[in-house]
Amino acid sequence: MFRNDIQGIRGLAFLLVFIFHLNYNWLPGGFIGVDIFFVISGFLMTSIIIDQKDHFTFNFYDFYLKRLKRIFPAYLFFITAVTSVGFFIYLDRDFRTFQKSVGASVLFISNLLFSRGDSYFGARLEDNPFLHTWSLSIEMQFYLLLPLILVFTKRKYLPALILLLIAVLTVYTDISMYIKNETSAKYFSLPARIPEFMIGAFYSLVLKNKINFDRIGNNIFAFLNLAVLILSAFLIDKNTFFPGSLAIIPTAATANLLVANNNFISDFFSKKISVYLGELSYSLYLWHWPIIAFIRYYNDGYFLSIREIIFTCVMTFLLAWLSYCFIENYFRKKNNSVFYLYVVLGSVLLAPLTFLLPKVAEINKIPDVYTSPSFGLNSHNQKKIETFGDKNSKKNKILLIGDSHALSIKPFLNYIGQRNHFSFTSVTTDGLPALKGIKRSEISSFGMKFYDSSQQFAEFTDQNVHKNKIILINCSSFISPISIYHTVEKMVLSLQPDQKLILFSTFPSVDLDPVKMNRDYIKKTSRKFKVKINEGNRAALKKLAASYKNVHFYDLSKSKVFKDAPFYKDTLIYYNRSHINVYGSISLAKDLEGDFMSFFKPFIIH
Repeated sequence: MFRNDIQGIRGLAFLLVFIFHLNYNWLPGGFIGVDIFFVISGFLMTSIIIDQKDHFTFNFYDFYLKRLKRIFPAYLFFITAVTSVGFFIYLDRDFRTFQKSVGASVLFISNLLFSRGDSYFGARLEDNPFLHTWSLSIEMQFYLLLPLILVFTKRKYLPALILLLIAVLTVYTDISMYIKNETSAKYFSLPARIPEFMIGAFYSLVLKNKINFDRIGNNIFAFLNLAVLILSAFLIDKNTFFPGSLAIIPTAATANLLVANNNFISDFFSKKISVYLGELSYSLYLWHWPIIAFIRYYNDGYFLSIREIIFTCVMTFLLAWLSYCFIENYFRKKNNSVFYLYVVLGSVLLAPLTFLLPKVAEINKIPDVYTSPSFGLNSHNQKKIETFGDKNSKKNKILLIGDSHALSIKPFLNYIGQRNHFSFTSVTTDGLPALKGIKRSEISSFGMKFYDSSQQFAEFTDQNVHKNKIILINCSSFISPISIYHTVEKMVLSLQPDQKLILFSTFPSVDLDPVKMNRDYIKKTSRKFKVKINEGNRAALKKLAASYKNVHFYDLSKSKVFKDAPFYKDTLIYYNRSHINVYGSISLAKDLEGDFMSFFKPFIIH
């Protein structure tokens, strides 16, 4: 089923997504372009399947093969090319994340991978060149389900079944987002997206060729629905609970445009330039994002310069045109044998490429002590007691609690402990300290998985707090969420008179990822980094220490080690913007050992 105006609407969908990806401030809700694609797919696939079902010509094998021939040739070439380029751009520390996304994309399950959110220490999702493949994964997963629903359900029951699916899954999605705060996970979820496809399916079954006024009425109807789409792209943003019930607005508007007849909007979308943009839309969608993602990853920043935007536009359309002409169109015209051969040869090339590149990256690998939290991981995110410092010391009733910042000072405390004869154990977790009382309602959707993970260790923390005399706490923020501060204060009130609580300041942060900017552990870059100290956090800690006799504050940021952050003696001491590496932590210990022991010794003598 081919209609020029639908191709034009596809072109609009791509432009919305493209503008949003270039800069979300320009079009905050441009991501609804993906939802437009979903509605179109539901509409067209339903029309094709029902027509073939009515004529007794539908064949599952042929249906799936046609979908693969349409999508996979350009897709496989795209993945192979991006994987090859990624080897030269990605740092070795991020290759494991990159490798996982390659595999998930090939198998059309990348939405499941990305629904987990950012890995805490890995590359950000917004820098992943395969992030946009989540929508293709969902589309392919939906194609597995749609024929089963349409073929094995009697025609007269289909509209009711489709409406039921839309209603139930929309309510389920809303509950997950509004009550469980799972917005990020649901954004990539097939059940949350099925209603968008099904709206297209419902219109194809029930309303196709049914909405038709006179020319003026058709013009008004089409214009109003296009206006709803455009307004949605400006008014919806990434902080909105989306998809869910709100997604019905732009998806219904899209479906209305698909069934609207004889109007100036469909005339516009049927013009050659609109149709050609729609024909290129699949390849445009494939190629635009990795270009943007690679630039952002390399620069460690979100906003693109004018030169980079022009480069992105030119390369996107050039690669899309080449892909469309020499891959998409080529395989549409070839028989199945050629397609099978291409898939086999492409897979043979991609498989070793995916698995060998990380091995090759090891050759130029920067040592872990400079690029990752490589010390004390056996007791991080683990219900496992690990002793640090002087393991033979009797001064061993010391417990370190916190998030990844606490993990970063394990080498600091371990070094000083070995030299000054005390030992400590720890309970550290990613993102948030494992403390009871941190409010779920204050956690962002991004931070939810870290909250859930850390809370699994909260009871373990409580048990160990009561076993120790000195409690050390370090985390990225005691005031965001604010319930961390109140939770620590409640802990203070529950301590025994002979227990002490020591609060460490966070490290100064820098404005750019130092490993990306330097790409070595010896200083090479001439770039000046902006160093920032979290004064609000420091003030909160001082206030808490001043309020209770058994609470004390130690400021790590006073060390001269941070004077030239992220370097010390021309050597990298940070592994990202806010965490010091093992070398930095030990350098900090060497600098502050005397000062820290003057502060700490009175507590461990008693």
